[in-house]
Amino acid sequence: MRRSLRWLLAILALPALAPAAPLPAWEALREAPKWELQMLGVTDAARLAQARALVSKRLVRLALVGEGGISRRGLRPHMYPGCTLVYRTGAETGGNDHDTGQIAVILDLLGALGVRVHLTSYQPPDDYAQLAAAFAAAGDEADIVVTYHSFWGDNVRLIVAAMAAHRQALYLAPYGEIGEPRTSTSMQAHSYKPWDPRGSLPNLFTCAPLARKSDGGILIPSHRDATDTEIINFITPSHHASGPGGTCPSVGTTAAVAAYACAVAKHPPDRAALVRLLHESVGVDDAALTSTPPFTAEHMAKLRASLVTLQQPDAGHVRKLDAVGVLSLWRLLAALQ
Repeated sequence: MRRSLRWLLAILALPALAPAAPLPAWEALREAPKWELQMLGVTDAARLAQARALVSKRLVRLALVGEGGISRRGLRPHMYPGCTLVYRTGAETGGNDHDTGQIAVILDLLGALGVRVHLTSYQPPDDYAQLAAAFAAAGDEADIVVTYHSFWGDNVRLIVAAMAAHRQALYLAPYGEIGEPRTSTSMQAHSYKPWDPRGSLPNLFTCAPLARKSDGGILIPSHRDATDTEIINFITPSHHASGPGGTCPSVGTTAAVAAYACAVAKHPPDRAALVRLLHESVGVDDAALTSTPPFTAEHMAKLRASLVTLQQPDAGHVRKLDAVGVLSLWRLLAALQ
C-alpha cells in the first residue's frame, strides 16, 4: 500500500507530457535499435506495427544507480515525447559519459516501440552505505532498476540486503569479472539461481550479450575454483557490445524488453510475474537471429555450442547459465497472448 501511494504521488508530480509525436517509420529507425529489434524477433515493419499496437498508456518507471553521473544533454537526442528524466542524487554531468551511453540504448528501443518511461537517476558517492540506500530508494519507486557497475568486497552485503528488502523491483546488472578476485565476492554473485533459490536473490539478474561484433559465441564465465559463483541469467542481442565480454549494453536491451512487458501486459505485472515472462521469452529463433547481417548459420552453430557449454559444464564445474537461449521480444508477445 505504501509503495502504491508513493507511485501515485510520483505520477501526479510528473510534468505534463507533450502531445504524442508520430512514431518513426521502420525505414527511419536508427541502425542500432533497428538491428536489435530484428534480433529480438521484430523483423519488419508489420511486426513493429503489431508490437506498437499492444502498448498501453501505462508509464513504466525505470531507475539507474551508478557512480559516474548521467547527462541530460547527452541523452537529449535519444529522448522522445513520453520520456522524462529526474535526478534524485547527483546532477547533470554535461558529457557523454558511460552511463549516459548505456541509458541511450534503452531509450532508443523504447522510443521505437512507443513505450512511455520515467527515468530516475541515483548517483551517490563511492560509499557502500549510501549506495545501498540508493538501491533501496530506487527499488521503492521503480519497476526496473539498472546498474552498470560491479561492486566487490565484504560491504557488498549492504547492497544485497537493500535489494532483498525490495523484492518487488527487478534489478538488472552486467555480468562482471575484474581479474583476480573470485566472483563470489561481487554483488552479481547473488543473482538468481533457479537451482539454488534460497542462496540467491529472486529479483537480481545478470546480463551478457549476443554481440553483433562476435562469431556467435557467448562469454563463458570463469570457474577457477568453487568460489567463482557468478552466473549469467539472460543473454540478449547487442549492437553496441564490443564482443562477448562487453556486457554493459546487454543490460540496456534486457531492460527495454522488461519495460515493454510492463507496458503491454493487461495488468501491471509484479516482479515474479515479470521474471516468469522473461524466462518464457528465451529461445533460439534462427529466422530472427539471421534476419540481419552479420549473423549466418555459422554464427548459430557457435551460439548453440556456447549454450551447451554454459548449460552442461564439464565434470567438476557448475552450471553458469540460467535462461538457455536468447531473449526475444517476439516470443514475449506470444507468451502474453
